[in-house]
Amino acid sequence: MVLFFLLSSSLLLAASLDEIKEVSKSNIQKAIDMFLNYVKEHPSDPKIEKMGEFLFAKKRLIEAHPSLSKEIVSEDLRGLVKKLRDETFTKEETELLKKVFPNLEPFVKGLQSLNDVLVYPLFWKLNVPLEIKDPDAFADDLIERFFENPFLFSYEVLTALSKIKNAREISFAIVRRIGNLPLEEERYPYLLRLFEIARIMGYDQLNTLEEEIRKYLSLMAKLTSPVSSDELKDLVSEYESLTIPKENLRKKLVLLSRERKAQVTRRNSYLYLLLVLPAFLFFFPRFRAFLYRTFGLKKRAASLYLKLLQKHPKNVKLRLKLARLYEELGMHEKAMKEYEIIKKLSQV
Repeated sequence: MVLFFLLSSSLLLAASLDEIKEVSKSNIQKAIDMFLNYVKEHPSDPKIEKMGEFLFAKKRLIEAHPSLSKEIVSEDLRGLVKKLRDETFTKEETELLKKVFPNLEPFVKGLQSLNDVLVYPLFWKLNVPLEIKDPDAFADDLIERFFENPFLFSYEVLTALSKIKNAREISFAIVRRIGNLPLEEERYPYLLRLFEIARIMGYDQLNTLEEEIRKYLSLMAKLTSPVSSDELKDLVSEYESLTIPKENLRKKLVLLSRERKAQVTRRNSYLYLLLVLPAFLFFFPRFRAFLYRTFGLKKRAASLYLKLLQKHPKNVKLRLKLARLYEELGMHEKAMKEYEIIKKLSQV
C-alpha cells in the first residue's frame, strides 16, 4: 500500500504540463492537484503561469456555468456555442474563455457565411465581435436562402443577424438587391419581410418601394372584408396611386365593385317591393283575401270575400271560395246557402 502511494506520488510529480492539460479535459480537480505538485517540483518553469491561468479559468467557468461544464471541461467550443441559449458570458468571463479556448476569436470571426450564423446563432453571447468581410455576398446569400425557406429566419436568427458588427452595412446591401428583384405580386409579402429583416439589421432610410408594397398588402387585406360605397371609392383612389404592378389587386377591386353593385340592385329591389306591396294589397283585395287565407286568417278572408260579393254578387268563383272558407270554419249552414246561390246562378 505504501509502495502504491509512493508510485502514485511519483507519477503526479513526473507528469508534464501537456499531460496535465490532457487530464483537465476529463477531470479538472485532478489536473489542478497534478499542477500544484508540478509547481513544487518545477517552481522556475516559465510555462507555469500560463498553465495556472488556463486551469483556474476553466475551474471558474465551470463553477459559474455548471450547465456548460461538459463542454468547458472537454474544451468543445462548437458544442458550447450551440448550448448558449440560456447562458450569457460577461466580458470578464469572455477573457477566461479565451484562456480555455485560444481559438475563440478566430472561430467567431470565421463565421462568414449565412449558414455559419444559422448553425451558431448564439455566437454573440461570447462577446466576441463578428464582422462580415463581404457584406454584398452575405446579402445575396441571405436573400437566396430566404426565398428557399423563409421559416429559417426565426427570432433567434434575426437577433444573431442584428448582432453582427457591420449589420447595418449588410442591411443596405439587402435593400439595394430588393430593388433589383422582379416585382411579382405573389412575392410582395416576401419582399416586405426582407425589408423588415433589413430594418432589424439597422436599415433606417425611407424607401418608396417598401411603402408601396406595404400599401398594396394593406389594400388587399381590406378587400377581404365588407366595405361601404364610400370606402370602396377610397380604396380605388389608393389603388390608382400605386405605381408597382397591381393586376391581381385590380381584379379583386373589379370583383368587389361588381358584388357591391349587385348588393345595391338587390337592396333597391327589396325597397321597391316594400313600397309597392302595400299599394298592391290595397288596390287588389282579392289578392289580400288570398294572403289572409294562406296565413290562416280565414275569418278576415271570408269578410273580404263578402265585401267583394256586394260589388259582384253574380261572381260564382268568389262565392265558391267563400263557401269553402265557411266549411273550413265549421259554418256549414252559411256554406250550404252559398252553394244554393251558386246552383241558381249556374242555371241562369
